[in-house]
Order: sequence, then structure tokens, then C-alpha cells
Amino acid sequence: MDETKPNAAEIAFHLTDWLADLKELQDIYSNIDNVTNDELTVFFYQFLSHVPNHLNAAAKLGGLGKIQDVFQSGIFEDDD
Repeated sequence: MDETKPNAAEIAFHLTDWLADLKELQDIYSNIDNVTNDELTVFFYQFLSHVPNHLNAAAKLGGLGKIQDVFQSGIFEDDD
């Protein structure tokens, strides 16, 4: 195997490890009137701390280059 090419299994892992998070998001949106603010807060913290990392890793491994702050929201700046 060419060591310079991305590992398809590793990319697949990063594109699938968060499918349970996606299912939970779908469940929340399907039942939004019965979800409390606390439940939403917990879910979104978990979702946002897990899913973007996998997507960023898959993009990098797939040859899309480094992650960019396309919305200019300061994602690479330290929080005070």
C-alpha cells in the first residue's frame, strides 16, 4: 500500500463513528416540542464536541487540506 495515500478504513471510521449522534439529532428534531432546554443543551454540547472532529479528520485524510475558518468565526483563536 502506498503510504502517501489515505487509509480508506480510517476515513470510513471518521465518517461513521458519529452516526448514533446523527440518529439522536433526528430524534430530537422529530420530537422537538417534548425536548427540554436542558436536554437540548446536553445533546448539542456532546454533538458539537464529537462530530466536527471526525468530519475534520476525514476531510484532512481525504486530501482536502487543512481546516479553514470559512465563516471567519475565530475557531482557531483561544477563548479568554
